[in-house]
Amino acid sequence: MFRTFQGIKKTNFTLGKILFFFIILDVLAIAGLLILALFPQFYRQKDTFLETTFTLNMVLIALFLLSALNYILFKGKKKASLAGMLEIRENEIVVNDQTLRLDELERMRFIGNDVKGDFRGHVSKGIGNEFIVKLKSGEQISVTFEQTRDNNLMGFKNILKGYYQRGLLSESNYQNIINNTNYY
Repeated sequence: MFRTFQGIKKTNFTLGKILFFFIILDVLAIAGLLILALFPQFYRQKDTFLETTFTLNMVLIALFLLSALNYILFKGKKKASLAGMLEIRENEIVVNDQTLRLDELERMRFIGNDVKGDFRGHVSKGIGNEFIVKLKSGEQISVTFEQTRDNNLMGFKNILKGYYQRGLLSESNYQNIINNTNYY
């Protein structure tokens, strides 16, 4: 049984995206100044251009360090609210109090392998996992769920094998779960 969460809001402007924009801008400015220093008509300003590139290189290093700190400190801090439970059973799946019989399902997929407490550049909250199921009626249900070290998909090998044998779970998705690699 896994806890499910309401979708994490994705914002257009984050500190990471802003830092990335400034890194690109800085690299373009450095490249532009180095190209300008090659032209003979800028011979008198060549030294100024090259001195400015040194300053821009120091700014670039600072931006890289800020980006790394941003990733380590804030990447795993996504806040999500608890929505319900995901329960994987042999003959049915319960998603937030909605029971889905296996004969109603067309396909299912697990995305993630994000385990709470694992270090991936940041300490993970374990909620970067998604379960997607497509019903025979055409409806698609998607839910974000949490995995912990004690409660993860590896503990449901036999049930997942049954899903795979019924053709609900793809071979690659099943193998990735069993081999404990990222599932797509």
